[in-house]
Amino acid sequence: MNDERSTQQRALRRALVLVLAIASGSGCKLGRTGVPEGASKAWAQMDKGERLTHMTDVVSPRLKTVFQGFDAERFGDFGCHTCHGSGADDGSYAMPSPDLPHLSKAGFYKKHRKAQPDVVKLMWKEVEPAVGEAMGLTHGPKGAITCETCHVIE
Repeated sequence: MNDERSTQQRALRRALVLVLAIASGSGCKLGRTGVPEGASKAWAQMDKGERLTHMTDVVSPRLKTVFQGFDAERFGDFGCHTCHGSGADDGSYAMPSPDLPHLSKAGFYKKHRKAQPDVVKLMWKEVEPAVGEAMGLTHGPKGAITCETCHVIE
């Protein structure tokens, strides 16, 4: 009887932890509509001007905090060029940006994760969630925001 009750209590605790994790959003503030924080419509429904305004007012400041928190000197002049490279000059803001480091699809762990674990961790744990949250998009391996969003994959 005690074993059965103990098993039920563990299951209940796990379920409670799961519910609390989902409720907290684990950092992701997506609404049912996928409307980014501070916006009146979803990213896909915004025109170029609305996207530029949202990037300037919400996305860029959030990412600036993330990148400068990682390395204030290296990212001291964080701005549109940091992510969009020459696309910021020509106004295309095209992504993925050919000016960012190209990533290898084959052997990603050997080539990138082992060579620069701190940078890979920054991207996975902080940059992808910050971009996803600010743009009202999911992030992670099966989300709308992944490595391929910003980096050319070879």
